[in-house]
Amino acid sequence: MKFLKTFALSCLLALGGASMFAAEFSVRIMPFYDIAIQSPFKVVAGGTASFDLSAITVRSRDEIYFSAQVAPVFLKAPNVPMITMVDAGGAVGYNFRINDRLSVSGEIITGVWTFPKNEELNLQGASSLYFGGRVAGNYYISPILKAGAYAGYKNYFYQPTPFFHAIELGVSLSVNLTKGLFGSSGIKAESYDTQPLFPIFYAHYDNNDFGSITFTNIEKNDITDVEVSIFVEQFMSVPKVVQTFERIKPNEEFTANLTAFLNESIMNQMQNQLTDATVTVSYRSLGKQSSFENHFFLQTLTRNSMSWEDDQRAAAFVSAKDGAIQRFSRQIAVGLRNTVESTSDVNGLYARAIFAVLKAYGINYVVDPSSVFSTSDTAAVDFLQFPYQTLLYHGGDCDDLSILNCSMFEALGVKTAFITIPGHIYMAYDSGLTPAEADKVYGRNKYVVQDDKVWIPFEITVPQDSFELGIKLGIKQWNKYPEERKLIPIEEAWKSFKPVTVPESDVSVQFPKNALRNVR
Repeated sequence: MKFLKTFALSCLLALGGASMFAAEFSVRIMPFYDIAIQSPFKVVAGGTASFDLSAITVRSRDEIYFSAQVAPVFLKAPNVPMITMVDAGGAVGYNFRINDRLSVSGEIITGVWTFPKNEELNLQGASSLYFGGRVAGNYYISPILKAGAYAGYKNYFYQPTPFFHAIELGVSLSVNLTKGLFGSSGIKAESYDTQPLFPIFYAHYDNNDFGSITFTNIEKNDITDVEVSIFVEQFMSVPKVVQTFERIKPNEEFTANLTAFLNESIMNQMQNQLTDATVTVSYRSLGKQSSFENHFFLQTLTRNSMSWEDDQRAAAFVSAKDGAIQRFSRQIAVGLRNTVESTSDVNGLYARAIFAVLKAYGINYVVDPSSVFSTSDTAAVDFLQFPYQTLLYHGGDCDDLSILNCSMFEALGVKTAFITIPGHIYMAYDSGLTPAEADKVYGRNKYVVQDDKVWIPFEITVPQDSFELGIKLGIKQWNKYPEERKLIPIEEAWKSFKPVTVPESDVSVQFPKNALRNVR
């Protein structure tokens, strides 16, 4: 067995690395019985050992193969003891695959034979060429084992008449060493296309793909019960099955979209890195369970990273459960508990309170020269702050302030929305009023009606000016871009991009004293 393994490996390496696994090496054992034609020998039997190399594939699963063959042949004539001779040569054949289990093959054989000298029987030695052919029917027991029966003709050439020629009948058993010894897989990875992983969307990736990978069935038969799974060891507890296929035909490509059930540990990612990932394809081939693994790297970004292919994505940073936001919202709710009972415009009261608190706290609008929101490159990676970070830093750009304000409104039970216009994002809040009531409070046409709500656009980049200016600029910018503007309710965006809160958001932030004194 050690010799066979070494010999098979040598043959495969001789083909070169590029075709090593495209070719298959097999050993075939063929015991036979010959019906001699015009020969003194009455019993001719033996066994051929054939070393087969299937080097060329035709029609996706037919094979042209080449063989090196050797056979001891046992001759028996009347009143003569058994005589042994040997032939050795080669063959070229074609295996026509009828279906997954059955094939018909034909081969042409040629080589040399030698008859040893036997002084005891007074027999002279002889040698010459032989030629012939075989036709066989084969049954694939498994991807490794193949059984068959064959018939053929063999002529041991000699002058002036053949040494003998015969009709040959036999059976065969073939072992595919490429699959049996080297574990060659019937799956080939063709290509993969993955996007960077954004930790903020770790829950989103459970139902939404971040890439795909394409495979080809390189088995000579259909594969069934195909199951594709992915495992990112650093951020997953168990592999996730991402796609199943009932049957894949030979040479057929199939593509799996990659999703993953990532755990919260990915939110500890503070710098970009490459992460190991493994995609496994398990399948059945002729009843045998097999698998193929493909290893590659995923780029994992920092938890503050995001790209703007979809403006709804920023909603994942809007969290009413952010620790610092909870501190501020509770203080506002307590400070206004008596005033709330005496007003019909509760949401407007909360809006003025949030503005006053953030102004007193010292929140500032900071232009971020590296921000990509104002560019047309939606695939570029942007840095967004969590609400608690904007409070700690006492400022941020337009997306950071929108996230902060929306989080505070949502913590107080007021529905919010993003407003996007070319190069800018700001917010709107649900007034809780009817259009007629909003006309009296804000003025006619100073609001947006969408989804049966009256939304008040509010410009968040004037935190140190006045609440009235924020309202005025909010509707002005909305009216300036009638074709490009969008109002994206946070509640709707959360359905696709769930809000994420990091544990360290529960930081100590000082609620500004007397910030609510003039809020009415």
